[in-house]
Amino acid sequence: MKDVVKVSKPASGSGRPRRRRRNMSLYYLMLVAVCVVIFLILSRTILFNIDEYIVSGNSIYSVDQILSAGGLRYGKNMYGINLDRTADRIKNNLIYIEDVKLSRKLPDKFIIEVSEATAYACCEYEGSRYAIITRSGRYLETEQLGARAGLIQITGMELKNVALGEDFESADEAKKTIILSLLDSIDEICPGKITAIDMTDRTNIIMTYDDRITVDFGSSLDYEYKLKYIHALIEENLEPEAEGTVIYHSSAAGASFIRKEDIELAEQERKAAADAQTSAPETEENPE
Repeated sequence: MKDVVKVSKPASGSGRPRRRRRNMSLYYLMLVAVCVVIFLILSRTILFNIDEYIVSGNSIYSVDQILSAGGLRYGKNMYGINLDRTADRIKNNLIYIEDVKLSRKLPDKFIIEVSEATAYACCEYEGSRYAIITRSGRYLETEQLGARAGLIQITGMELKNVALGEDFESADEAKKTIILSLLDSIDEICPGKITAIDMTDRTNIIMTYDDRITVDFGSSLDYEYKLKYIHALIEENLEPEAEGTVIYHSSAAGASFIRKEDIELAEQERKAAADAQTSAPETEENPE
């Protein structure tokens, strides 16, 4: 009698069906990867080519000038454009553009938002020349032979490397830090009131308020408090047409105001005394 050999039934889901599912998963994964690669290639070649540029904020430069400065053209693929580098290229090539924001609007529009630079201050350098700067301290114009009316006049900055489109620099780095901080506070506390700043001695800054009052500001220490104090003193305690000099002493002693006529009278008396001393006849000593 032959032995009976029993063969177990294969477990459900084992063997070939499981391998088939793994193969199908790999197939679908490869298919998705191929589709993504094809989409990326198409998006940078055929799809998303620029049909329209939408430019806003520009009044000085034409759209064509802005596109040319950024190396932009119609039909260019929008995803082939590096936004940061293109914005820098536009700012560097067009001096009167302070900032640029670029964005894409699918499927075929490219947005360019321009912030144009405006002249903010006139800085004296090399004794007799002047440079026009923006609020951020970038040179708009150089080699000017005279100060420009209507701008804050800044002297004593010891400017160096003066060149169009570049940020201003000082041989004394502390002066640059101080003047930028002062301008921030001026814009916040008394916009349009400071008409001149002399930085020759940064420990004894001299300002002109409203073209009529000289301010002995002292150093930049506690500059925000000092500026608020001086602004309040002039606006709330002096006549609208008062002229003279404000001398800031300290937070404890405050400030004092000397009227222009008193300054002129004191100067006349000093000059008269000096002239009298110069013209007085010399007396000979009595001989022994």
